[in-house]
Amino acid sequence: MVFSFPNLLGCNFPNKSDLYGTVLNNHGGSRFSLLDENDFEVTDQTHIGQVHLITFLFANCTSLCPLVTSSIKQSLERSEDTRNTPVLIISVDPKGDTIESRIAFKNRWGLSSNWRYLNGNEKELGIIWKNFYLNPQESAIESLSSQMDRKYDTVHSSPVYIVNEAGRPAVVHTNPIDPDHLYEDLIQISKR
Repeated sequence: MVFSFPNLLGCNFPNKSDLYGTVLNNHGGSRFSLLDENDFEVTDQTHIGQVHLITFLFANCTSLCPLVTSSIKQSLERSEDTRNTPVLIISVDPKGDTIESRIAFKNRWGLSSNWRYLNGNEKELGIIWKNFYLNPQESAIESLSSQMDRKYDTVHSSPVYIVNEAGRPAVVHTNPIDPDHLYEDLIQISKR
């Protein structure tokens, strides 16, 4: 008996993706029901039928979150086709991301109503973080002026997921996020 394995020796795999981000073939996303900065419920099903973005930030971040926010904003503002793309920010700081701090964050960045800043309790967020491969951890930063004046930072990654119309994460962009590449991938996923 002779077995034939065509293309095995040449490892002839499908063509490389035409997308800039990492293509996700089997990412199931995560079920969720969270409240936005206006205290309205947003679920993983809210934007079914629309390509949208999901990222993970916290309102008082002074390092990574501003860079990610700026990159997303630049990519969306490139054309009328992307300007109103829904963006779901999911908190990595459930205690610090109060309604007031989330509203202040949106105002500081001039984010329109298509940006929704979601929060919930640590247990429900923990499931989402796990499903999106995040492990945010709080770290205390002591001020030089006083040990009583403690601040904190949340150490985390801030991937930006492009979620297709079926509600499944299709592509992920990681830091540094290139606004042009994010825009191009958003357009490509919207056409599929």
